[in-house]
This record gives sequence, structure tokens and C-alpha cells, in this order.
Amino acid sequence: MEKFSDSLSVYKNDLENSALRDSLKSLDKLIGGKVKILDWGNSKIAIPLEINVDLPSLGNFENLDIRTTEPIILVFDLINYPVSAPRVYTDRSDFPKSNLAHLYVAVNNRPPAFCYVRGNPDEWYANKRIEDLLIRISNWLHDAATGELAENGDQYEPLRLEGYSGNIIYDYDTILSVVTSKTALVVGENFSIALFEQVGLTNRSTYKFVKLITDKNALATIKEVDEERKKGKEDVSRRKYFFGFILWNEENEIKSEYQVNIPRSFEEFKLFCNYYEIKYEEFEKFVATFKELNEYIYFPVIVAIRRPSQLTGYSSNIEFINLRFKLDSDDVKDETIVNNISIDILSHNQPLTQKLARQISGRKIDLSGRSAVFGCGAIGSKIIMHLARSGQTNLTLIDPDYISPHNLVRHVLFSDNEGENKAEALAQKIRKFYPFEMTGVINGPSFKEGLIDKEETFKTYNWLLDFTASEAFFNKLVMLKSINNNQLASASISDFGNLGILYKEGANRNPRIDDLQVELYSLASTDENIHKWLQNEQLAASSNNLVVQVGVGCNSETTILSDDKISSHASYFSGVLKKEMENLSSQGKIYLNRILDTGDYKIETEIIKVDPFDIFQPVNDSTWTIRFKSGVIKQLTDEFRNAGKIETGGVFVGVCNYKTKTIHVTESIKAPIDSEGNSIHFIRGYKGLPEKISEVETKSGGQIGYIGEWHTHPDGPNFLSPQDMKSVQCHKEETDKLQPPLPVFLSIITPDGIFPYIF
Repeated sequence: MEKFSDSLSVYKNDLENSALRDSLKSLDKLIGGKVKILDWGNSKIAIPLEINVDLPSLGNFENLDIRTTEPIILVFDLINYPVSAPRVYTDRSDFPKSNLAHLYVAVNNRPPAFCYVRGNPDEWYANKRIEDLLIRISNWLHDAATGELAENGDQYEPLRLEGYSGNIIYDYDTILSVVTSKTALVVGENFSIALFEQVGLTNRSTYKFVKLITDKNALATIKEVDEERKKGKEDVSRRKYFFGFILWNEENEIKSEYQVNIPRSFEEFKLFCNYYEIKYEEFEKFVATFKELNEYIYFPVIVAIRRPSQLTGYSSNIEFINLRFKLDSDDVKDETIVNNISIDILSHNQPLTQKLARQISGRKIDLSGRSAVFGCGAIGSKIIMHLARSGQTNLTLIDPDYISPHNLVRHVLFSDNEGENKAEALAQKIRKFYPFEMTGVINGPSFKEGLIDKEETFKTYNWLLDFTASEAFFNKLVMLKSINNNQLASASISDFGNLGILYKEGANRNPRIDDLQVELYSLASTDENIHKWLQNEQLAASSNNLVVQVGVGCNSETTILSDDKISSHASYFSGVLKKEMENLSSQGKIYLNRILDTGDYKIETEIIKVDPFDIFQPVNDSTWTIRFKSGVIKQLTDEFRNAGKIETGGVFVGVCNYKTKTIHVTESIKAPIDSEGNSIHFIRGYKGLPEKISEVETKSGGQIGYIGEWHTHPDGPNFLSPQDMKSVQCHKEETDKLQPPLPVFLSIITPDGIFPYIF
């Protein structure tokens, strides 16, 4: 039996790798003698061994020539072992390599190597011993003998190649359609021409498929390529184009054998084509005749081979072998390639698709609807990219701003986008992720003036996402009637960048984003973290030392805020949004991402679920809206019932927004003990009330304060009495003097319900 190891010389140097010496000692014990150490070259040693194989009792699968004792070669990296796992090769020159899938194609006159694990062998070997490797190889040979190497026996395992000189990126099904339809530039030929672009670093070539060349686009494409070649080599916009080729068998010949000798020269290429019955003469003639098509000496060639069944992991039975030719002007003469030019192997990569991105990301996002994204700054750009990278590209990006140099500290874009519109630049980046698909991403500086509050404007959208950090825009979203059927979320950063806040509205916009904001402020009375945050914001504002305040963004050059904090908030928010997009909750929610960096750097998250607010229109002024935090109305009705026929009342605290003409009631303070009431009137006292209101204001950092009054009419009427109107006039004189002034908000409670008034 002829062995490859017989051609290797003995390794004569000392072994300095202690881990390798230990493994060789283990091998000595296993074989009961001294292992033979041979020189594999390239700082590697080879250990020839014989391994026992448990063969099936009824004979090998398809009479495959696997024997009870198989000679193998273990190859160790002298420098990188044990981080680099041993390679394992057959040592039999007559090993049935043409009939096995899980073998690496032989390179550099070496025998084929076993593909003994799925995935990275270095990772597999990280917690294994040399004994475990031998057991694995014995099991591999057993699986080969029983026909169980392939995971799916009905499919064909593609060739396993190694020694790649670069990558080639194309969509398998796109090239497949060229081969199955025999789409040749010249009718009747068995090859087609395609345009590729070289991208990335030049020390490892990567060719990216651009388009197929047809009789309709050939002249325009040649002109496009020439225009790029005219640009200076230092021009960063210059695109490096190559014309590549796709070859196939005209007769649809099927080959089941594995040809493990991939061509490394043109002479070997011709033998390879003859083996697979692929005519290469016209291809050779074309390449030799039109050498000037390619400015560079390298170009890609894809060879199609038909297999007996569908390839594992692919949609057809056609396997592509990807090569790179090196052809210079001296290599061609009289329409032939006269020199034995060198050929390399390229590794194929599928271009990214939205479906693949969703699979890799583990997401099941519904792509039937669109999302409108307002604000493509630091936080917005990162969330947008998180969505896009997970296959969610039905996005309309809205931002009138342009990339400035200082934005690069926190923005997802880079310096090559300086001066570009943020929304447009992001959209372009996303389109390049998925070069062979329509992404659906569009961009614009703003919605057309006058259309933003029309129903048709947002009819096609599922989600509206606000990352503008603009209080004015926040108010505009609050008031829009045309988005009542949309889902709305708004995110911002506060507390000097240490607090990320995302509001997600409830069903039917209740709670609304402003409800959620007021709810968060109201929690300061019981939550020390929120109390400290709002107090810090108030202090910073009063000292004119504000860097990041409630709702304010991070676009200013003077804003002190690191990219890692922005990224932390953005990754949390995008995760939240993806979950909600997959399985929408009906509740309103406040998502908090809190960063603590005064000692150790820590990140905490919190989810606050918010029930719908109770909504009322004032009896006397329908332009205003009163929104009661959940639980307040029950408190009022309980006090009304408990008081019986005696009038009672109290004071409301909350927030008044003149821009949205909304009053939010967060709490009712019971009537002070010096209040007076009987069956026909109620006089609210003062004892202890200023202190209680002051406590609410202090706790909330001034965000929540006195907002109005209420009292009961046990026997009616359902409107203000003359005495009530006198009280209104008195209050009006007082509230008009406040800075800022407050409207007079007065509610009466009767057996028929609650009747609010605004003056």
C-alpha cells in the first residue's frame, strides 16, 4: 500500500512547544511505542498512525473502500498548537476520496484532509485531548463506511475547499438562473460574462457581483467601466471593476464523483473541464482576444457542475466552483492562452438578504407595514441600523439635518458622509447591505407641509418612532389626530446621558406619550431614583450648567456625552422595539435604561407598565382636555361616596401644557382639616396644604405642582353654582399673576359623574 508519509523526511529539530511534547507522549502511550515525527513543512510536523475502524457487519455502504485499519497523518502546528487543532489526513494514496463529501479538497500535492467536525475544529479541540481526536476520526471513518456522513442523505454535500486566495460574493440563485437558462452574451456559447467589483483590502481579493452583461447593457456597461478607469488611482470614489465569467456544461451532464484536484494552473483547468465535460475553447478564445476588457491581471471565473441531487444548503443541484485567473498580456497569443497561468480558489459568500438577516438575528419581524422614523441623529441612527441589520428595512427616515464633523463622535455614520443629509446617508448605507433586493427604505427631510395631519399621510405606517429629542415635535405628535391608528414610541436621553427613556403608547393612544411622561414624573414621590434625576435636572437648569436635560438631544458640540452611553441606550431601545413589533402589547410602557458610572460602571433597566388615563372634555371649553392618571377618579368617587350628603373636595396636582391644551391630573390631595362642608356648600381650608404641594413640587423637580380644585354636589346640580362662579373669579385673579400663568381648573362631582371646567 502506497503511503504519502513515505515521501516525507524525518523532522530533525527540537520540539520547543511543551504542549505538543505532552501530546506526543500521550500518542506514544496509545500506540505502545515511539511515534515517528516527520517534516510536513511550513513549521508543521506530521505523525503517521494507524487507526482501528468498526465496520458494519453487512458490508460497507456502496462497497466503499474503508478498511478495519486505516493509515492517517496527524499534522501539528509547531507554533500555534494547541490553539490550532491538528489537521488529519488520509495516508492512503488509493483512499476513496472521489466518493466522500466530508473531505477537504487536496492542495499543494497533499492528500485530502478529513472534515471531522462541523464548524471550527479549533473550537472543538479547545477542551479535548489528543485521545478524543483519534476517537473522533475512528467514528468519522465508521460513519463514512455506513453512509452516515451526510446529515441529509437525500441531498448532495458540496465540495469542501481550503487555501482560498479571496472571496467572491454573489447570490446563488442569480447565477443559477444564468446557468439553467443558458444566458450567454453570444447565443450558442456555454459561458456568460458578468461585471464584478473588487472591494475591501487588496491583500485578500473580494469580488462582488454587480450585474450580468447582456446585449442590451453591454455597451453602457463598458462605458461605465471606462469612466471609472479614467479616474486617478488615488480617487477614493474610483470603483475597481472586473469582467468575470460563468461556464457550464451544455449537455446538462451530471457528475456524482468528487473531483478533489481543483485546478491551480491553466493546464489543470483544461483537465478539470474535460473531466466535467465542459467546453472551454470558446471561453479561452474570448479571454485571449478581448484581454483589454480587464485592466487588471486577475479576474473571477465561476464553473457550474451538475450533481445528482439538491446541494445541502442550496436551492438546486448545481454546484459552483469559484476560481481566480491570473492573465497578463504576455500570456495570450493568436486567440489562445499560451502560458500555464496560475489559478486560485475563491470562497463563495451569499450577499446579505433581509430574510437571512432576520434568521441570523433570530427575529420574526412583521414586514407588512412600514415605520416612519423621525430623527436620524446619534440615538436615532444607531436604532435605525439595529433595525436594518435585523432585516427590518421598511423604513421612512425623516431628518432635515446634515452630518457635521462633531457628529462623528456619537453617530453611526463616518467621515465619508460629512455634509450629507443624515436620513439620506443612512438610507444609502442600508441599501448597500442588501444589494440585490428592494429594501423599501426611503428618506426625506420632512413630511410635506400641510400633509402631516391628514389621515392619508400615515395610512401605510404601522409604527411612528420619534428620536428627535425635540419638545416641540413631541407636542406635535401628542396633538396629531391622523395617527390614532398608528403605534407610537418616543425615545430620549436625560440625566447627563445616564438615563435613557422610551415611551410606548398603549392601545388607541391611551396612555399617550405625554401621559407616560407625566406618569414618570409623578413616580418621583415614591421612587428615589426618579426623584434624584428630576432634582438634578432642576438644579442644572437653575445654575445654567445644563448639558443634557429632560428630552434634550445630543447634537451640540458642547454636549459632553460618550458614544458608549449612546450605544447602550440605543441597543436597549432597539431590543425593546423589536419585541413590541413582533408581539405588540396593549399597555402603555415606560422603558428606562439607567447607567451608573460613579463607581463601577453598571447598567440597569426598568419597565413601568401604565394603565389608560381617564379622559374628559371641559364642560365649558372643548378645546382643552383633562386626562386623569389611573386611580385618581376612583379616589374621587370613593371620597364622594364616603362623604354622603356633606359636600367635600380637595386639590389636584399635575401638569398643565398650554401648547397641547392638556391638563394631566396625577394626584388628588384631600381637603385640609380646616375645611368646612355641609349639604349646600364647601369651603376648602389651607392648613398643611402648601407644605404638601411644596413636597410634590420638590420631589418632582418642579415638574408637577398645583393644578386645580374639586368639590362635590351630593344632590346636584351638574354645573357650577353662583358661589362656585365667584370662587372661579377669585382664583382667576390669582392664577393670572403666576409665572407661568395657570388656567382655572375646577371640577364638580355629582351622582351623575365628574364635570370639569376650564377658565
